[in-house]
Amino acid sequence: MFQRKICVIVGGAKGRGRKLAEKYAGQKYRIAFMDIDKKSGNSLKEKLEGEYGEKIFFFNGNVNSEEDRELFAGAVQAQYKRIDRLYYRSDIKDERDSDENEIEDLLRENMKKGGIIRDFI
Repeated sequence: MFQRKICVIVGGAKGRGRKLAEKYAGQKYRIAFMDIDKKSGNSLKEKLEGEYGEKIFFFNGNVNSEEDRELFAGAVQAQYKRIDRLYYRSDIKDERDSDENEIEDLLRENMKKGGIIRDFI
């Protein structure tokens, strides 16, 4: 049986993240994305579901919140069991003025719980 690939995008409701979601949805990937902008996130979810007839997972959350990252990672793991592509917006900065890679590392750690990352982009 053919297993559809999974693409997860953090910061996926607008701009480059939105374009990635549209690109991978068009390539028959199942899409899960997180964004703080609820209106834009719901709009993209409805658009992609209408165009491709596949359920899209949108999580309204803040990447700077450890709780939101953990909830998102747990939901993705429970629903999909793996990830084939993971995109993280590099322009998202932590308000604590930390090293720019810290958020990416924290998200990656959250997503690695259960060993579900196969190809980190």
